[in-house]
Amino acid sequence: MSRSSRARDLAAHPEVYTIGRISTEFFLRGFEVIGKAHDDVLGGMIVMTMLGDALVDRREDKPIGIRELARRLDTPFETVRRQVHKLVRRGACRLEDGGVCLAPTTLRSPRTNAMLRKIYLEAVRMLDVLRRIKIGHFKPPRSSNTPRSLNKDQVVVVLASIRVLLAAMKVLRDFFDGDLMTGLVFTAIRAANVKHITNTAPGANRDILPDSDRRPVSMMAISNSMMFPYETIRRHSAKLMKQGKCVRVGRNGLVVPAAAYRKMTLEAGTVVQLVFDFMDELRASGIKV
Repeated sequence: MSRSSRARDLAAHPEVYTIGRISTEFFLRGFEVIGKAHDDVLGGMIVMTMLGDALVDRREDKPIGIRELARRLDTPFETVRRQVHKLVRRGACRLEDGGVCLAPTTLRSPRTNAMLRKIYLEAVRMLDVLRRIKIGHFKPPRSSNTPRSLNKDQVVVVLASIRVLLAAMKVLRDFFDGDLMTGLVFTAIRAANVKHITNTAPGANRDILPDSDRRPVSMMAISNSMMFPYETIRRHSAKLMKQGKCVRVGRNGLVVPAAAYRKMTLEAGTVVQLVFDFMDELRASGIKV
């Protein structure tokens, strides 16, 4: 079965919209953690790709070609090349043998460790909320305190999280015709509109939430949470409004209306597929989910 066929089938899953709300919160938080750690989402995803390789085998620090990075990120070569050189100037990476690898200071930095711990905790949070709506059986650790060094099982969760975040980034870019930034702004608005329900009663409504249950969010709030310039948020929000994917509610802010969701059936199924693939990877690695 092709991925698109499976996504269409999963669009009929009884919890498709609930899973979508829960996972969107995880994807957005993951992107925010990565972006805040490296001042740029794409630069952060480049670092995360190399960190994933380093976590698989800590004994090796092989350089990776920029073309290979571009392929894995599904991003134009020139865009990745510019980001890589920006990371090199910041000291996060170094050029070596025709490729790029992480600087030793990046691998050992408290900032990197904090980012990985946050991603782990966000993944645990998502899996726990999914369990509450009877998707999986993951039981979170008794203590929310993650040690300074991740243990074996935590590394498995982080690796799977990195892969699903990279996959989500590709999907988001495809949904928005190659415009990742517009996709990120849409995701931020969408998550903020329903955060009060996602965080308190994720399974209360299986259907698309009515507009009356959505809370508007201001462009300034999106700008502050994502650490993007206000003008960038304004520009991409205007594009989304022109496309009918979000609307302005007086002076209260922006809302992604229910009507926009109903036109995104394949997208909803694709998000569920990402979540199920993530859980399958954890199971294959011995994690009980």
